[in-house]
Amino acid sequence: MVNENFGSRSSPMSENKSNNSRSGFFASPVTLIRLCAFLFVVLTIGHLSAYPWTSNNTIKNTQLVGTMKSVDLVFFGQHTSLWDLYFGWGLWVAALLLTLAIILWVLSDLARVSPKRIGAISGIISTTGLIGTYFSFRFFHIFPSVMTLLVITIILLTTAVRLMRRT
Repeated sequence: MVNENFGSRSSPMSENKSNNSRSGFFASPVTLIRLCAFLFVVLTIGHLSAYPWTSNNTIKNTQLVGTMKSVDLVFFGQHTSLWDLYFGWGLWVAALLLTLAIILWVLSDLARVSPKRIGAISGIISTTGLIGTYFSFRFFHIFPSVMTLLVITIILLTTAVRLMRRT
């Protein structure tokens, strides 16, 4: 076979090897963990971008938000409103999702060095993702959130099993 890029001959064996390395790249635990990190960033962006769309301008929703903003609470000795707690919690969740994405990206480098430990951590995170998927479906009914969490959970669980099997 002639290699068109260099005009030299290549064997079928080397073509097989390059096909395996491409499929191996997508099956690599490092790549899978980084894919999950990227998906957590997407989930964070989705979480933050949902805010303007959840507050449509119906009379009931406007009244509800107004009531949430007007209810004065004393929370750990500070005066605040129910809206401040709701909004602040949403920002906190976004910060946690982004932090998890960063942690996964950093941990992906360690998968080569300590596969069993990173497999255990991936398993724990995937279990948490499964719980989050259930809660998202049960309480929020947000299809993209559920699917993103479910995909992350499946990928991380698969990665965890692969890493735990390594010797």
